[in-house]
Amino acid sequence: MKTKEYLEEKQKIVFQVLKNSFKNKKTSHAYIIAGSKGSPILDTAIFMAQSFVCSNKDENNLACEECVQCQKIKNNGYADFKILNGEDLKTDVTLSIQNDFSKSAIEQEGYKIYIINLIEKAPIASLNKLLKFIEEPTSNIIAIFTSNSINSILPTIVSRCQVITLKEFMIKDLVDYLVSQNVELDDAWLISKISNNTEKNLEIIQSENYKNIKDVLSKSLNYLANKDDYLIVFMETQGLKTITNNNEYELYLDMLEVCLLEAIVHKEDSEYSSYFYNDEINKLSKKYDHIEKMIDDITKAKIDLLSNANNGLVFDKLLINLLRR
Repeated sequence: MKTKEYLEEKQKIVFQVLKNSFKNKKTSHAYIIAGSKGSPILDTAIFMAQSFVCSNKDENNLACEECVQCQKIKNNGYADFKILNGEDLKTDVTLSIQNDFSKSAIEQEGYKIYIINLIEKAPIASLNKLLKFIEEPTSNIIAIFTSNSINSILPTIVSRCQVITLKEFMIKDLVDYLVSQNVELDDAWLISKISNNTEKNLEIIQSENYKNIKDVLSKSLNYLANKDDYLIVFMETQGLKTITNNNEYELYLDMLEVCLLEAIVHKEDSEYSSYFYNDEINKLSKKYDHIEKMIDDITKAKIDLLSNANNGLVFDKLLINLLRR
């Protein structure tokens, strides 16, 4: 399915916003496309970039997604277009963007467009340098940022952008799809509370790494539920040997965070029952009074890991904070 078809069918409000903006030629110089993990935020950003330069626009002035210009954007071959990942946005890269975009456009459409995917992962120093560039836009420069966590973006950047938010799928729909693919119910619920991307979720669940990470999570929850300091020893001697790269670290922390969120619900409603780790989550809800702060600790750990901090030290700090709450 093309991005335009997806937006028109599944994201009707977003499609209407884009249609009105491009049809009436009331576009902005900076956008944030926000959505939960797994949402097609990058695809939407690319479609927007295509809509600025498409040579065969539809009646709403939106991209056809097929012409030469649209294909050049899609394949990152358009001379006046750059696409970067937030975590790669070092200071020198930010300065390079500003230098390149201060020059005249090469392509005949005249627009110069850059996308920063998951801007919340960019270093603060780089964002501060980028801020001035956003504050003093020229009419032909378009910035499109994507985010899974808009609350993690500098408010000064958010305030200068038009925010477009993709709606989430109903979790039950995601779960039903995964179960139809022979995924166990507890796994379907756990992973669906982390990401909206059904195909990616299915791929994760079917991987051997997922089973290993889930085993580490299970033991971690048990130690946490019993306020057992051995959790730190376990992670140092076994857990961090099983979880070996940043994607796995992030998945483990996402799963732990979801379990703590479930514990908050348990705390507010004693009759609530989780589809995964219900006994452990119930114990957590009774053992800890400040679960919200524990979730904040996990968020900070994710940020530290993205900044290439020492993984062992990050986890030691996190686990000590969790157990001392």
